Amino acid sequence: MELFSLFNPADGEGIIGILFYIIFIIFIIFGQKIMILQTIWRSEFQLKKIKNYNNKAIDKIFQKLKKKTKKPVSKDTKQNIHNFMEFFISTPVDLDPYGIVKKIEHIMDRSENRFNYFVDKIAPNSNFNKEDKKDLKFASMGAMGVHQIYKILHHFIETLKKTGNIQIMLLLQMYMPLLIKMAKSNLLATKAFLNNIPIGDAIGPYIAANLMTKKGEVLDSDIVVSKETINKKSVFVMKADGPGSALGKIGRAIEKLHKKENIDYIITIDAAGKLEGEKTGSVAEGVGVMMGGIGVERSKIEEVSAKNDIPTDGIVIKMAPEEASIPMKKKIFKATNLAIEKLKNAISESDAKKILVIGVGNTCGIGNSKDEIKNLEAKMKPIWEEQKKKELEQKKKKKSLIYKIFGSPDEDDDL
Repeated sequence: MELFSLFNPADGEGIIGILFYIIFIIFIIFGQKIMILQTIWRSEFQLKKIKNYNNKAIDKIFQKLKKKTKKPVSKDTKQNIHNFMEFFISTPVDLDPYGIVKKIEHIMDRSENRFNYFVDKIAPNSNFNKEDKKDLKFASMGAMGVHQIYKILHHFIETLKKTGNIQIMLLLQMYMPLLIKMAKSNLLATKAFLNNIPIGDAIGPYIAANLMTKKGEVLDSDIVVSKETINKKSVFVMKADGPGSALGKIGRAIEKLHKKENIDYIITIDAAGKLEGEKTGSVAEGVGVMMGGIGVERSKIEEVSAKNDIPTDGIVIKMAPEEASIPMKKKIFKATNLAIEKLKNAISESDAKKILVIGVGNTCGIGNSKDEIKNLEAKMKPIWEEQKKKELEQKKKKKSLIYKIFGSPDEDDDL
């Protein structure tokens, strides 16, 4: 009798008990489906945001072409750009790892040729110079990155709808924040490349340019080297040829330089991913070749150093992965002095007679000497002010309930 009294409609507590058990039973039966529907609902909201990024990235390329040619972009050119967004690279078979580096290098060289051909096709020589085309090539890569992220997210959502698989739901929940960050940073990278603005990854070339009193000579494809005297020692400073966007074939350039000059110490300077909790712009030292990417150029440098017993050290400037792709933050820029100080200490402490310093990274917006970058800080100040303003706005938005549920729907209206 006491049990049944819990469900007495005249008793308020009994009604609450009934509702509790009904909700509990519904949750047990339909809980997983409700979670999946909620994930789909939220993911589709974010998918619209990434689609907007995708459209904006391509529109930025259209706007650049229109501005340089001073006429509307033709339908054929627009179609060529949309078609090229589907371009992909198939990595070589690595079941037998012997010779894999040469295979990858061959594929990467081929893909770069395709990108150059694409840029030549949509950007006539009469309106675009060599530097403009380099920037447009990397901007296309950024836009392609946004497009691929959109396709991946769309694929996950549609697969979840069809299967109702809880594992796919969990994957989607885990990767969603990362995909959103990657898409946004790729869009900002596209804008930066088109406007020849240095990105976070350009900190290596920027530090190298600070050490170069003269433009130096072109050593290989998109690579320049300048012979300098630092702390009474012969130092060869190498970077990608700027100020157009370029990475260059550093590995091949080092092979040539070593044959000519017999280098006996290598120091690389590059951007590096930071852990959560570490400060953006913090500087660290290490042993080995500091270089990201697919690994071809790094492998060549390691091969030269191992074969000739050349010590290799490195200095890294830490930043979040997405910060490497967006316009260089002030904290990263200000790390230059500390990085140069550590570099000079390493040069002083070394017994080497011929030292090679390599500024690794994309040299977008970075010239090839100290004189060519003297006005860079003034150029970056408006961008830093805008970044600071956005960060303050984001802190305010994060306090709202709708942000916690969906992310701010209007946070990227200015992209």
